[in-house]
Amino acid sequence: MVKDILNVLFPNNCKACNNLLLHNEEIICLSCRNDLPFTQEHTISNNASINKFYGKIPLEHMACMMYFAKGGIVQQLIHNLKYKNHPEISYFLGNIYASQLDKTSVLQDVTSILTVPMHKNKLRTRGYNQVDGFAKAISEHFNLSINNKLLIKTLKTSSQTTKSRFQRKNQKNEIFDIDRTQITQEHNHFLLLDDILTTGNTLEACCKKLLLIPNTKITILCLARSI
Repeated sequence: MVKDILNVLFPNNCKACNNLLLHNEEIICLSCRNDLPFTQEHTISNNASINKFYGKIPLEHMACMMYFAKGGIVQQLIHNLKYKNHPEISYFLGNIYASQLDKTSVLQDVTSILTVPMHKNKLRTRGYNQVDGFAKAISEHFNLSINNKLLIKTLKTSSQTTKSRFQRKNQKNEIFDIDRTQITQEHNHFLLLDDILTTGNTLEACCKKLLLIPNTKITILCLARSI
């Protein structure tokens, strides 16, 4: 009865379609979960996402979990994750992706997990990095450590989603650096995580810094990619 009263006062809505969740549903309703547009890129070595980086940076593997389309349920999920104070969405989606990845060998020799960092001012304002839950889910499922101090964002930039395609492609400033005191071994295979793949400029900038570390390999996973 108390739970029913709380549901009236503080309704628990689907973070994709905003419909009221049933008692056995979590984060998103069953209908939206069934409609999630999975890419299955983790099963394809030469996929559309990794081809974005062809000739730019060497990657072991690259995959995005879902397609991101304007007006779609993934856009609504990411909007709620980043701007409506729902970091739990990241962990929820991360657990779904971990179950999919478990059927592959994509992460078999990964040594640690990194997330694309936020500038300290933006992190202070938002209160969380939207990729942290994703990282936690992958970490727990595959028993991998998370290193949130190796990559540093040194220049504050506006969200990629607020920029035109031209502005994203022409963002050339050095916005990331690495803290070499956080390098704990000679051979590293970093798993770099982000929320959305658009042009790939941000991930490329991160990877170029990481590849300055000798004997480094990189795999990238994102929750979604634009189409």
